[in-house]
Amino acid sequence: MDKIVGKHSEYTYQLLTRYPNPQKRIEAGFDKLIEIKRLTASKIQDILSVAPRSIGTTSPAREFEIIKHYKRLIDKAETCVNDLMAESNSVITTVTGIGNRLGAVILAEIRNIHAFDNPAQLQAFAGLDSSIYQSGQIDLAGRMIKRGSPHLRWALIQAAKACARFSPAFKAYLKTKLE
Repeated sequence: MDKIVGKHSEYTYQLLTRYPNPQKRIEAGFDKLIEIKRLTASKIQDILSVAPRSIGTTSPAREFEIIKHYKRLIDKAETCVNDLMAESNSVITTVTGIGNRLGAVILAEIRNIHAFDNPAQLQAFAGLDSSIYQSGQIDLAGRMIKRGSPHLRWALIQAAKACARFSPAFKAYLKTKLE
């Protein structure tokens, strides 16, 4: 199969993650494999034609070991994030709905809060400012521009949703902003 698809392409990672062995690729068939972005019909035909002759085994025990391995890696990463957040002594986690993980994403994306002179600059950096339509004397605010950091935008939106879940006052405020 390594002659059909590149070893380090995104679609190869997706293919092997979803269908790690030849049997699963055969069972998935053309209709499921075509859902993988950038995987062409001709490559899929080639993959399916070599699958019966490919080497590979199905082992639920091995898959379970791999899952356990990645769970340990995730736990280790979360411990590191928690340690770094404790070391940074940031007040961001005092905001309702923002824990260490979400706070770490926000802090990592912002880097230095003092680089922003006002909240509007941070809002623009996150891509959360709205577009403005002007025609003559009419000014209308449109949709979010979505320029800037997609990770920061995601984290701030998640934080707003979490805060709205736990704070009735913020929930009411968010509702007025979304209308």
